[in-house]
Amino acid sequence: MARMIPNVVDPSVVASERRVFDAIRDAGAGRDWIVLHSLGLSSEWGGEFGEIDFVVIMPGRGIVCVEVKGGGVSVHDGVWTTRDRHGRTERLKRSPYRQAQDGMWKLLSAITKRFGVGSQEARCPIGWLAVFPDVQCPPITTEAARDEIVDRDDFDGDIGPRIHSAPSLARLLGRPDLVPPHQGVCDRIVGFLRPGFERVAAPSSQDWDAEQRIKALTEEQYEALDSLADNAACLLTGPAGTGKTLLGLESARRAAARGEDALVLCFNSHLGRFLSEAVQGFGPGRVVAGNVHAVLRERILASSLASEFARTERELAREQFYGGTFYDLGALAVEEGSERFDHIVIDEVQDIPAARVGDLVKSWERTRGGARLVMLGDFTRQALFTGASDTSTSLLAQAVGPFATFGLRLNCRNTRRIALQTATLSGLGDQRLSEKQPEGDQVSLQFYDSDKAALDHLDRIVRAVRETGQKARDVILLGPRRRENSLLADVSKVGGWPLRDLGGAGPGDLAYSTIHAFKGLERPVVILIDVEGGSPEECDALLYVGMTRARLRLFIVAPAAVRPAMEQRMAAAALAAIGVKHP
Repeated sequence: MARMIPNVVDPSVVASERRVFDAIRDAGAGRDWIVLHSLGLSSEWGGEFGEIDFVVIMPGRGIVCVEVKGGGVSVHDGVWTTRDRHGRTERLKRSPYRQAQDGMWKLLSAITKRFGVGSQEARCPIGWLAVFPDVQCPPITTEAARDEIVDRDDFDGDIGPRIHSAPSLARLLGRPDLVPPHQGVCDRIVGFLRPGFERVAAPSSQDWDAEQRIKALTEEQYEALDSLADNAACLLTGPAGTGKTLLGLESARRAAARGEDALVLCFNSHLGRFLSEAVQGFGPGRVVAGNVHAVLRERILASSLASEFARTERELAREQFYGGTFYDLGALAVEEGSERFDHIVIDEVQDIPAARVGDLVKSWERTRGGARLVMLGDFTRQALFTGASDTSTSLLAQAVGPFATFGLRLNCRNTRRIALQTATLSGLGDQRLSEKQPEGDQVSLQFYDSDKAALDHLDRIVRAVRETGQKARDVILLGPRRRENSLLADVSKVGGWPLRDLGGAGPGDLAYSTIHAFKGLERPVVILIDVEGGSPEECDALLYVGMTRARLRLFIVAPAAVRPAMEQRMAAAALAAIGVKHP
């Protein structure tokens, strides 16, 4: 992972440039790169003031100056124009290729003036690239060759090799008057261009997006982390999107960094896989993570209880087995083994029977009452598995003993419009939002009176999403039922993308999941289907969980029968906003 300076993107930076930031940071060839984002160049160093979007410094090779042009682009009578997603246009004084080249020459001039002609720094080879992250490559002219351009399609793979082999840099490598920079030269150049930054501890090298997000914690979340550190047992509560899972992982990371052994459990299997991947690289303490059933099953099958487990699983009804016997066998298997932990994190605690939480903690803690316990739960509308009354704070206290309780309220996952519409349609009520929260697109509500109409809606939605440049991996279709029992039972493609269940979906497939199975996870784009039936409480809970999975865009395709109820809630919310009580 490249070292980015600064290591996070300012929220005001446009989405296209943030996308390039992530792609360069995660470039496979960039492990030893140092990348300066948005480098300003004073007129003192080469004429008028200039800016280079990215300066990629590669030890042993050279420097590449990257110019990014996001949004749509067009050229009329030799004049370049860009258009953003809101339709605003901007005329450019020079083409993106000239801007990249001008930045390159200004940078060379600045380095030469600072270190002197003939210095190793001034003899460092420097090249350029132009990047169009939102469109396909513009027509090739004499200004730039195809290899000097990175376009939208190139982002399907690793753009690292394109930067490493930038033609303008490659042509310079054989010149006897130029010398590829060693690490010391690179460090001196960085110290000049961004003085002081090299003295800051480098960001974590873990290839995990949550590490970057945790660095942008809200003040409320920082206070919660302090509370977790100050108390031997804590329950952290809050609605979806308040960052509970990330805080639990951060507490486990800190424990492992102290040399402690940590356990991170959840209820949902897909979330369990995410947690297992997320803790890779935590240490030096040992960290085990996953969903509670998978983790316990592995311990049971490795114990003397394996045959009893197989027998009772065959003989007992599923609900009876997994609701009681499974946990009993799991606790016994853990006690039989030698595996113990100093730090235990239990996410989605509202979905695990309280008594079972107590049994597992007592079995796994290194000494009785000696393990630090962090429980994370949403007791508003997310208890889809055990029922809202089966696990409560009072029952947890009886099971694990006294604990401190802290609440999170600030939504830090969804756009403002998604958060507010979720509160309206699910009946959740007010949500606290950050002042920095992006407004986002309007939530799309589509109603249908036949399956064909519903599938037509879905096809149009997915095609529209594809046209915005979103990839299949950024989109999820969610519903309350398994796919074979859903609107999509006989559908193999939607909007041109192959449709697969989440567990078997590849990078180019559109994934479908039940809302239950996707709880605890998120995607940039969520499309909800089959929102109907059941009790009002169940419908509200499903809406709440499903809608809060969307970070950027949310589409709801619902039967016409639920339209009056949804419109009534929206009308009530609109009247309440102006101080009028709905009749």
